[in-house]
Amino acid sequence: MATVIIDTRYREAKKILEFLKTTRYAKVFDEKIPKEETRQAMNEVENGEVKSYQSVNELMDSLKKKAGV
Repeated sequence: MATVIIDTRYREAKKILEFLKTTRYAKVFDEKIPKEETRQAMNEVENGEVKSYQSVNELMDSLKKKAGV
């Protein structure tokens, strides 16, 4: 098995990708790259920079406090 990375910003690359999709010996996996905001949130989770709550009530109290309700 081999991995090939195709930069689909180019017209020729898109044609190659479409050809590969029509063959029986190639399987194409589209890799979705998350937006910057999503990548930042993922990094925060990986680094343990998130808050956790013991209950829904505790979460709601925190949100209400932040909202000034």
